[in-house]
Amino acid sequence: MTTDRTTDRTTDRMTADRGGAAPGRRGGAVAFFDVDETLVAMKNPFELVRYRLRGQGDDGSGYEEFVRPLRELAATGLEPVEVSRAFYRALAGVSWFELCDLGRRWYADLRGRGVPFVASTVAALREHQARGHVTVAVSGAWAASLRPITDDLGIDLVLCTEPELDQAGRLTGEVARPMFGAAKAVAVRSVLERYGADARACHAYADDSTDLDMLDLVGHPTVVGDNRVLAEVAADRGWPVVPGGTVPGTERLRV
Repeated sequence: MTTDRTTDRTTDRMTADRGGAAPGRRGGAVAFFDVDETLVAMKNPFELVRYRLRGQGDDGSGYEEFVRPLRELAATGLEPVEVSRAFYRALAGVSWFELCDLGRRWYADLRGRGVPFVASTVAALREHQARGHVTVAVSGAWAASLRPITDDLGIDLVLCTEPELDQAGRLTGEVARPMFGAAKAVAVRSVLERYGADARACHAYADDSTDLDMLDLVGHPTVVGDNRVLAEVAADRGWPVVPGGTVPGTERLRV
């Protein structure tokens, strides 16, 4: 999914982009950020599902029933993209527009309690913004819960997973376009071309080994947190590693 933060928020469905680069910003540096566990210490689609079920009177047992098979799939070592497909199959028939509306309400509620932003990467984001760099979120999450976060952070462009919808705007249970692994690298290349940016001058931040393709594409990759595989790659290649701790007063939200 490609969305621009100046787009009318009522169009949270699928691709909504101004087209072309922002005035005066072609040829400059671009900073790419994974989102979950990189900018925020949570899995934001799961937090929206938890919020939705709570609004229906769930005492937590419904959420556990929803998430248990997905945890079990992840524990087998299944690729994140396949766990994501199972997530969408479990939500087949749900209205996308309902989810987008709930996403804004969920985030407003979370904002009031304290968003578990990852301190090091939000600080890096602010530095890139101060330097006039284009900032891009590249995420396996869906726009329903991702857009409120990226709008709040002032991120310029969002590239994320697109669920397939039927003609009534309901989730079919399938994924129209996943944004994991190699797909992130393809998306990053398209942004570099769009902005006429030199990859060697660009930055990327990510926390998981599945993001290695994206990190490899830029001249300034940064590993966030303590993923063992990425830590080994960073040590071998001299990449910086920053802590994944949250801003004061907040805690990581566990799936």
